Amino acid sequence: MSRERNYNIELLRVISCVLVVCIHVSNVYSRAFGEVSQGTYLFSIFTNCFSRISVPIFFMISGYLLLEENVSLRKCLHRVIHTIVVLVFWSALYYFWNIVYWDDAYDFATIFEEPVKKHLWFLYAILGMYISLPFFQLLFKKMSQKLMEYFVLLWIFFLTLYYVLALADMEFTYTVPMVGNSSYLGYFVLGYIARSFSDNFKMGSRLCFGIAVVVGLVNVGLTCRGTFVTGEHEEIFFQYRNPLIAICSLGVFGGIIKHGIFSFSEAGKSLMSLISRHSFTIYLSHIVFLDIAKEEMEPLDLPGWLGIPVYTIGIFLVTFAFAVAADKAWKYLRQYMPRWIV
Repeated sequence: MSRERNYNIELLRVISCVLVVCIHVSNVYSRAFGEVSQGTYLFSIFTNCFSRISVPIFFMISGYLLLEENVSLRKCLHRVIHTIVVLVFWSALYYFWNIVYWDDAYDFATIFEEPVKKHLWFLYAILGMYISLPFFQLLFKKMSQKLMEYFVLLWIFFLTLYYVLALADMEFTYTVPMVGNSSYLGYFVLGYIARSFSDNFKMGSRLCFGIAVVVGLVNVGLTCRGTFVTGEHEEIFFQYRNPLIAICSLGVFGGIIKHGIFSFSEAGKSLMSLISRHSFTIYLSHIVFLDIAKEEMEPLDLPGWLGIPVYTIGIFLVTFAFAVAADKAWKYLRQYMPRWIV
């Protein structure tokens, strides 16, 4: 019997998908510090900081859905192979795109340091999760609530410790396995915890969203302070290992996934499901349209309060249309491809 669709998950995917586009549009304005007005810069920092919750939420959604599954090496192997194929395909596409559009050839000597396009790092990270997924599924499903709480406390502690030390130009050579060497695993597990144990934590949506707003504003303030003190745009507080980003992301995720009370119309459900189904393609392909917008449309001619939402919505809609068309083409082509790929 199929599980009933959780439309709060669909909503989170749609929100995160739009916010990923907003991150990259906001970057155009944020990185033009000194060329744009102070108001435009401040608005770009605000949208940039709050949009950073999108990638952690994508990881949390994956953990929410996958860690509950029964262990299946066959499923795991299929996910790994599929992700590798997707990574190779999009890396090749962006390799030729960079040459044709930007006249910039990628140096394959850096393939293990930097992806062909920066946003493809997500595929490297999620691939690692998929490779280790059967072990995580078995391990975390056997954990009691107390052990889960211990994991979360350790993860937050080491996330904060390593991040603060990094701000002081100090790095740990030897990190603590699991709880200290990957911020992405923590996000992954937090999604599962939100599914399994959140009923035991009495926090309503308003409190979750309130925490997210307050912590996000603190991050905005720290970024602005760093920029105006140094005289250069500061991005260190935009990192996903920043505990403020983690708390803000968890606040939004928790506020929607378990406690959010939303009434979706049938039309709204259909639209969210359609966008959600194509969210991965939107994430992977939107950079093409962003590149075109940056090169052909002079986005900085518009003030940030207007340009960021206009370009975010415009690029999102164009990419969504492309994703729908690409999906139809893929359904046709997959008939002629080996089953182990599709």
